[in-house]
Amino acid sequence: MIVGREGEAYVDALEEMEPIVSVEETDYGWRGLTAQGEVYEVRGSNGHKAVIPDVITVFSNGRPIGRRRITNESPVDIDAYLLYFNLAVSLHKDGKLNEALEAIEMSMRIIETLRSRFNRAMILLHMGRWSEGFREYWRCEQEKPFMRPQVAEALALGLKPWKGEPGRLSVIHAHGFGDTIMALRFVPPHATMVVPRELARTASQFGEVSSSLVDCDYFCPILHLLYHRDVRPGLIDDSRYVTVDKGEVTRWGETLGPRMKKRVGVAWSVGKPSPGDFPREIDLELLVDHLRRREDVEIHSVQLQGADEARECGVVSHSFVDFADCAALMAHMNEIVSVDTAAIHLAGAIGHPKVTGLLSHWHSWRWRTSWYRGVKMVSQRTPGDWSSALEAMHG
Repeated sequence: MIVGREGEAYVDALEEMEPIVSVEETDYGWRGLTAQGEVYEVRGSNGHKAVIPDVITVFSNGRPIGRRRITNESPVDIDAYLLYFNLAVSLHKDGKLNEALEAIEMSMRIIETLRSRFNRAMILLHMGRWSEGFREYWRCEQEKPFMRPQVAEALALGLKPWKGEPGRLSVIHAHGFGDTIMALRFVPPHATMVVPRELARTASQFGEVSSSLVDCDYFCPILHLLYHRDVRPGLIDDSRYVTVDKGEVTRWGETLGPRMKKRVGVAWSVGKPSPGDFPREIDLELLVDHLRRREDVEIHSVQLQGADEARECGVVSHSFVDFADCAALMAHMNEIVSVDTAAIHLAGAIGHPKVTGLLSHWHSWRWRTSWYRGVKMVSQRTPGDWSSALEAMHG
């Protein structure tokens, strides 16, 4: 992303973006900080120092996407803010949560940005302080850039965020597939669920399913039901709550044929990786070598992506109609081994008795508690060390 000075005729039609609220001169030009926490570095050209304008035009991939006014309404030491902000990120990744919380709160004393509030929410969730963490998390997701498209759509339709009031409620899929599967058990009985086609059959076990937001007064992203229903770590009913269709199980049994070896279902990658996410993916060849080193097994993919990679490693790949279809295949597996993706939530939700979840050294807050009775979670001892996680499977 780059910035340019105002002065082109087209800028009047551009979106008015959040202003730059703090600005300071530098040896090379100037630097600004937005209320969301974005930092803009602007350099002068041809040896001249850049002048701080009143308005800048913001470009992405060479195209203007908006403009920002420079208000400088909250002048601060941007270096000090970044020092504590980045320190909090580093400490969080190292698992030093108390120190991380202290560092992010130090950054917020300098200036409270949306990004610092979001990071504080994630640290609180990781500490098991879910009530505080989810309250801040949901506040952040009602503002850009953290607002999910589904939330933006609901707000544009005039729907109100749910706070537990009586009335017509739509629970919406707005995060990952795994998040929705994990939270289905908390859907209120009177709610309508708006979920993608891939989840419709599974979600229908918990109430009415719709493809769009209609006939409702309130909405709630399904993940945030954990906050509104006061779900807390260590108090979750981890027994099976998703039923597998018996007809689908029979059909998969006919497709697979007689069982000649132990069957292991694996999920090793993430469908849609996002910047800044936990490093969740494992090399499939490493996983397969480990499983085959211990015993003669027949390995099946329980994910859609990576079919070519699976075949190269001798893993049987399948096409699934939806998650209900995948759950029926899982019922034929003796064991499921999955990284932190939807497959592990599905296996746990159907009550599969032997599931291992592979976690990176820095991983999601949710795995600080037990969600599924048959799931064993193991993690890397050090960043990137998947071998230690694989060895811990058998500890």
